Amino acid sequence: MNTAMLLLECRLWYSSFYSQARRGKVKIRLLLVITLLALAVGVSAQEIPAGILFVGVRNETSDIYLWQPDGDSGVVTALTKTPQKEGNACWWPRKGLILASREFSENHYGLVAINDSLETIWQLEDPLGSLGWPVPSPWDDRILCVRGMSDGFVQTGVVSFPDGGFEPFEFQGLAGGQLSWLSPDRVMLSRVTAEGFVLTHRDLNAGNEEAIVSGGQNWQSHANQKSGRMYFVRRVGQISSIFELFKDTQSRWQYENLTNARTYDWQPATSPDGSTLIYRSLRDGRFATIIRDLAGGAEKQVDLGDFAQVFFPTILEPADVERLIAGRE
Repeated sequence: MNTAMLLLECRLWYSSFYSQARRGKVKIRLLLVITLLALAVGVSAQEIPAGILFVGVRNETSDIYLWQPDGDSGVVTALTKTPQKEGNACWWPRKGLILASREFSENHYGLVAINDSLETIWQLEDPLGSLGWPVPSPWDDRILCVRGMSDGFVQTGVVSFPDGGFEPFEFQGLAGGQLSWLSPDRVMLSRVTAEGFVLTHRDLNAGNEEAIVSGGQNWQSHANQKSGRMYFVRRVGQISSIFELFKDTQSRWQYENLTNARTYDWQPATSPDGSTLIYRSLRDGRFATIIRDLAGGAEKQVDLGDFAQVFFPTILEPADVERLIAGRE
């Protein structure tokens, strides 16, 4: 039965609601209506992504993979198979490139760009530290990323693709974490303070930062450019959930627990249209990949294959999946 038929059944049953009241069937009918509505929402929320890009770890090494739906499970295609470890892969629609970090020497990483023919066309190594967590701009040629120094200090900054080097975002001598684009001149990131990880918004022109969320560990920020919705991971004690950040009617910053984890949810990303959240979640003692319909809240677990670890799965548009598959062939 499809969604339209289920909704039609709900309407028919609702129309007879009052006529059944005196015969003691109200509760039964109401339960049936609720059940069918839940089924209708569940059916509409089970749209599976055309493709998921991720980094998978096998045999103590890591490569970039593409998952596609296939029957009740899926098929996984290796997009890279390099002797070096790779991580933090993402898709840059504006350029048609995969961006990732790659180990150039032991424990020293740089950035690479891989085209839709799966050729490495660009790489950037920094003499002062390891580069990672690339986040490409939707508007121009900039790439947000971090630089990990040998003493453990992590700088946030930007690279101008393809010719520029790493330019740090200095702020009060504080280390930082993963960034996301809010607008061409504004980004969101985490900062390490004495009280924990705070979430800040930075004005790229003025260099000022405004603390938005503090208390606990607030990190792994993500923003969807089409919907404008903002997400981040917040860990307090032994609980880690994905939260949504927003302004209330008085323009004050608020946040809401979106996934309500009892254990550990992290690594959030959204589909290009902003309708679906994808993240990693600790369930039954193992991490699973979850897709969540942001309108109705229905969730589905996606099996990305037999990997020791999976990092930062991201949802791709069908056309981009076709480009990558064609390039591999």
